[in-house]
Amino acid sequence: MMLRKPNLLRFSLFSGLLILVALGAILGLRKSITLKIDGQARTITTYAFRVNDLLRSQGIALTPQDALIPSLGSWLKRTDTVSLVHAIPVQVLADGKISTFSSAERLPSSLLEKAGVHLSTGDLLLSYGQPVDPRQPFPLTTNSIALQLVRSVNFSLEVDGKTVRLNSTAATLGSALWEAGYQIFAADQLAPPAGTPLTPGLVAALTPSRPIAIQTQSGEVLTRSSAKTVGQALAAANFSLQGSDYSLPLLATPVPSNGKIRLVRVSEQVLVKQSTIPYDTQYQPDSSLDLDTQAVIQAGEYGLNDQRVRVRYEDGVEITRTIDTEWVAQQPQPQIVGYGTNVVMHTTTVDGVTIQYWRSLSMYATSYHPSEVGDTTASGLPLQKGVAAVDRSLIPFYTRLYIPGYGEAVAADIGGGIVGQWIDLGYSDSDFVPWHQWVTVYFLWPPPENIVWVVP
Repeated sequence: MMLRKPNLLRFSLFSGLLILVALGAILGLRKSITLKIDGQARTITTYAFRVNDLLRSQGIALTPQDALIPSLGSWLKRTDTVSLVHAIPVQVLADGKISTFSSAERLPSSLLEKAGVHLSTGDLLLSYGQPVDPRQPFPLTTNSIALQLVRSVNFSLEVDGKTVRLNSTAATLGSALWEAGYQIFAADQLAPPAGTPLTPGLVAALTPSRPIAIQTQSGEVLTRSSAKTVGQALAAANFSLQGSDYSLPLLATPVPSNGKIRLVRVSEQVLVKQSTIPYDTQYQPDSSLDLDTQAVIQAGEYGLNDQRVRVRYEDGVEITRTIDTEWVAQQPQPQIVGYGTNVVMHTTTVDGVTIQYWRSLSMYATSYHPSEVGDTTASGLPLQKGVAAVDRSLIPFYTRLYIPGYGEAVAADIGGGIVGQWIDLGYSDSDFVPWHQWVTVYFLWPPPENIVWVVP
């Protein structure tokens, strides 16, 4: 019994080694394969040895027309890519014949080759009625392909003494000429007619009519004519010249290459033109009126100026205007406005303070302080609360004011932008309060000697 223990130990070690080798071999056979089917890729972990084993394990069946890369018998290596493009139904209509087959090919030119169809220069290839590029493949996800080949037809056109070689896929001669950039008018001569089926070798002759654009007073008249001169072209269009009428170019001139003719109708008119002469407004003081009130003392009247004018019209548009005579039919009368000079003291209570004032104005109030503009004002007073910047043409310096919410102020400063009914309220840096609002400003009693009587 003592002699068997080493044998058992060796057997156990050998068995374990075999298991490890087997596990290593199994793990070594494991692969990560990229499988692309009709352009859609996915990653598969597999132990398959060959491509056909992989497809079989995925339940993928093939037809003889499918395209597979690599082939079924190819050995698989780690990180290989297997691409499969399924064959789809293909129908090709060309030269009056229909070819139907299945193919994994997606390139139109290759499909035409499989159908035994040769593509010539100028031919039109359609798929479900839409033009396609033979060199541009269909998406791999396409389920079916239908191609229609429209052959290009060679024909010739005689026009303006020249023969032009053309080709087209159009069904009729008129459509082919339209595609080639020829605009066919009813007055043109085309042989054979525009509705003639387009066939190889067809010879057509085109004698185009000449476009004529006659600009008249009523608008532009478009017509076509074979006339040689401007006069003949106008007569053919039933236009005649009368009196001072004229044409551009003149009647005997050949029709210009651009076909543009202008017919100018001329007329004259003599009229009397009456215009007003504005009146002035004059202001005068009126002690019977209170300050800041006005009354019209004399109403203004416009004057009248008459002219005899001779006007020349071309196509209804005035070209010249000549004054024959001119005279003043009525002189203007100025308007006289009286403004009040009777200064009255008023009393009111503002911010709990009873004040006496002689004028009040609605003004737009802003505010400023020394750190913005400096310490000194235009009057020499230091900038602090109680000093206000004003328009001196409206409020003389040192006029005492009261502003609700601010208090009493003296007009002692000016500013570049302070014009009209705008007041800029001064502050020190320590007590600055921003203002941007309309307020009623009271001019405190007594009034100054230099009162601005009329506020604009």
